[in-house]
Amino acid sequence: MNKCSQIVAGAAVSLFAGAASASLIIDNSTSGYYNDSLGDLASTYGPNSLFFPGANVSEGDPTQNPIAEPTLDQTSELGGWLSGDFTNSEWQGPRAIPPTWAVNTETAVAYEFTLSESSYVNVNVGVDNGIYAWFNGDYAFGAMRSGGAFANEYSFGTTLSAGTHYLQLLREDHGGSTGYIISATAVPEPATLALMSLGLLGLGFSRRKA
Repeated sequence: MNKCSQIVAGAAVSLFAGAASASLIIDNSTSGYYNDSLGDLASTYGPNSLFFPGANVSEGDPTQNPIAEPTLDQTSELGGWLSGDFTNSEWQGPRAIPPTWAVNTETAVAYEFTLSESSYVNVNVGVDNGIYAWFNGDYAFGAMRSGGAFANEYSFGTTLSAGTHYLQLLREDHGGSTGYIISATAVPEPATLALMSLGLLGLGFSRRKA
């Protein structure tokens, strides 16, 4: 590779490194809106609900990944949470989000965050037992499994524009214990363009050398 090529490649690497830096926007220390008034939704939507198995693993301890968006039309305690409305008296916060909650019950969590530019938001979450997730009310992911909560157990994300957004989560449990670990990062969209540019530069240099 000649000196000119090295300079251009170096500039591309610098561009990519700067653009691709991920910013932590949510973790277990992040405050959010919290609702622990839902009780056991298996008793509301069961028996044999796909989304909320019976208490104390009475209807099994399923592994499902992914799961479709749950029906929540009989859960008035949530209010207009998927529209960013947390004025319902059952909502608390913003406050610290507890990593555990009452066994055999469901809880809802919502984080508000602001992006200064269009970014890809990636969420890594571990939960005992299940999780349902929305961005700004649009369903993004759902899964459940037996066992405890592990970091990076599940990963999902989407691209969001600059502005204020909400990550809304419904935590599910059907026996044993509860647990919750979360980490969310935002990577500015130019990182994608920088990566493509770097790849094209490399391809061009290879062809010239050949």
